[in-house]
Amino acid sequence: MSPTGLFLLPIPPNQQSPAATLISYISRSFPAELLPTFYLDHRLFVDTSSLLPNADLSQRKFTSILTLSHTPLSTFVGTSLPKDKSEFAEQASPVTLITIPSTAADTFTQLIGTKLQPQWMHRQSLVVENGMALSLRDGEWIVRIGDLKTPSRANQPSTLRAMALEVTYHASGPAAQDLETGGASIVSTEDETFVRGFSDSLTEAAGISLGNSRVLFRNTQSNRSADTVDWDLANLYMDMLRGNRA
Repeated sequence: MSPTGLFLLPIPPNQQSPAATLISYISRSFPAELLPTFYLDHRLFVDTSSLLPNADLSQRKFTSILTLSHTPLSTFVGTSLPKDKSEFAEQASPVTLITIPSTAADTFTQLIGTKLQPQWMHRQSLVVENGMALSLRDGEWIVRIGDLKTPSRANQPSTLRAMALEVTYHASGPAAQDLETGGASIVSTEDETFVRGFSDSLTEAAGISLGNSRVLFRNTQSNRSADTVDWDLANLYMDMLRGNRA
């Protein structure tokens, strides 16, 4: 498995994204291999009962519909289970995940938004379109960069929300064996520090600070083929993209 860090750097209104600056720096400074375009589409629904006055927000349930360029043939659908009230508030709710064909994502979204409207309400949609994915140091590092926006709709232009930066370390040799035999989705402190250090080295050299970014880490299988269903990667993105909306 590969330790992966996902950073979301908020972009204030009327400011430009630093994504182009970061991509330009990496392209100049590393022998980088261009990978397929990075994109994502995340649609978030919350249960209507949690929107009632005096509802316990810690028990809010959500359904996420997530399509990632990593696995273009599949769309992930995740529905949270009620959180144990004895758990700490910052712990994520357990999620049941399934996949559907990506070609069915729009139909499935319409089903939830119409037939299941009494139970679920659309809360937020976010997309990355035409992002950049680069392989560095002969595949040792995979970096994906893109602008996270609300999708444009009729009479409503797209709004820039954040720069998304995904950094994955692909170990080789004995290090790879150690990662594979671990088998856990939780990233060790050492691996987290390693990935964060590399990410900071890229952004700081490009004149970009990640100090205000949100960051999550997870061991993923993102070095596998596009046919591999990477549940941990899906959970990583869902946890990050729903933020405090769920």
